Amino acid sequence: MRRQRIYGTLWTLSLCLLLLLSACGTASREDPRVVVASVDTLEQRVIGKMTVLALERQGYDVVERCGLGNPQMVRAALEAGGVDVCWGYTGDAWTVHLRHDYPVADADELFSKVHDEDLLNEITWLSPCEWENRKSLIVRESFAEDNDIETIWDLARYVNDVNPDTRLCIPQELYDSATGIRGLERFYSFQFKKQQVRFLSTEEGYDALAEGDCDCALGLSADAALTEASLRSLKDDKGFFGASNLAPVVRTPVLLESPDVEHVLVELSGALTEDVMREIHRRAVIEGQKPAAVARHLLRKCGM
Repeated sequence: MRRQRIYGTLWTLSLCLLLLLSACGTASREDPRVVVASVDTLEQRVIGKMTVLALERQGYDVVERCGLGNPQMVRAALEAGGVDVCWGYTGDAWTVHLRHDYPVADADELFSKVHDEDLLNEITWLSPCEWENRKSLIVRESFAEDNDIETIWDLARYVNDVNPDTRLCIPQELYDSATGIRGLERFYSFQFKKQQVRFLSTEEGYDALAEGDCDCALGLSADAALTEASLRSLKDDKGFFGASNLAPVVRTPVLLESPDVEHVLVELSGALTEDVMREIHRRAVIEGQKPAAVARHLLRKCGM
């Protein structure tokens, strides 16, 4: 009787284990649910849609929240667990989200710092793409040629020695920042007069430059809009502005539950070459094509 009870107990345990393994196997075959979000710029909408499509093709159940809002809103949703996957710039993460008040000029060093610090927030940065878009001072091509200005140091000498009333357009939140204009002025030893500063968004600043309402603006070095409007990014010859590379960002628990997500995102990151990123800007920003159409075209072109 004792042996029968032991066999009965073993049989019951085996049955429970079999049912448990069966349940685990069923769960692993179900399509995981992944929430993908993006910032509300055209570039990010396209990349967000490419991410959605790439994950869906690998069998994931994707909830799409592309165009969710500004970078701060997307970051808050990521930290709260309402978003699983997004794309970000390492420079923005370092100075805005992680709140460091000094730039890091080396791209690899910056990625390592952001990656390691954000792991504490259960956020993982995956391999960045080659696309780099640093903050930069932007001027009209004609202004640069007429005044022999190629670098920020040249502009500083121009403001100090030639025209102290040089007009600046800048997003208001970047004016007093240590990594914005106030920090730049201290670093290069010059100053824009406050009455010559207009607070405009980056895109509005480009328009004001093109129309001659500003002499320079704070923008991004690789913006496609610069070529379209005959604008030039000045070389940051003293290395004030930090590096900033685009990379996929994922909640760490999602990677642990669905490790294939990393493979999909790293493959997509590798496909986002400078040529592909410039095509995104040309098609979506300049030509006005719909982000979803651009995303599908580029995924096919990249063989994904």
